[in-house]
Amino acid sequence: MRRTGRVMLLGSALLTTLALSPTGVSHASAAPTEATLSMSHHSAFSRDDYKKGFHDGYKDGRADCKSGKEMKKAMHSMAEEDDYERGYSDGYDKGFHSCKRMKKEKKEKMHRMHEERMHRMHKEKSQRMYEQRMQRMHEQRMYEQRMQRMHKEKSQRMYEQRMRTEKTPRMYQS
Repeated sequence: MRRTGRVMLLGSALLTTLALSPTGVSHASAAPTEATLSMSHHSAFSRDDYKKGFHDGYKDGRADCKSGKEMKKAMHSMAEEDDYERGYSDGYDKGFHSCKRMKKEKKEKMHRMHEERMHRMHKEKSQRMYEQRMQRMHEQRMYEQRMQRMHKEKSQRMYEQRMRTEKTPRMYQS
């Protein structure tokens, strides 16, 4: 109950503040940001040239990385570059480093797959060994039971044989 009252009080206070100061909000949003100022300096910025340069640079960066070449260094300073060259430079860096990242990720993936395969093989081998050990134990148990049964039967036959031989003289003696 108290919590609901606080939320309602805070909500109404916030709405009142916003309703009474719309000018403060509009003044803050009207202040130019650094990005707005930098874009006004380069009003002739060509997005198409930059995109084309980025695309070409990315392809060249990937190709150089895949072929094992060293990364090219930027030849011009940022002030002297036009939009195509700036895009090419950015794209080249991105393309070259994406290839390196792919190689690293591929190595990690291959290592992970190898580890999983080795773990699976070890697990299967352990399972096979366990099953073989259990099979041998079962066979040993069966062998021991058979030997006990045979020994018991032999003992029984010997006992019966002895009883017969002892009975026979008694019968004749009487």
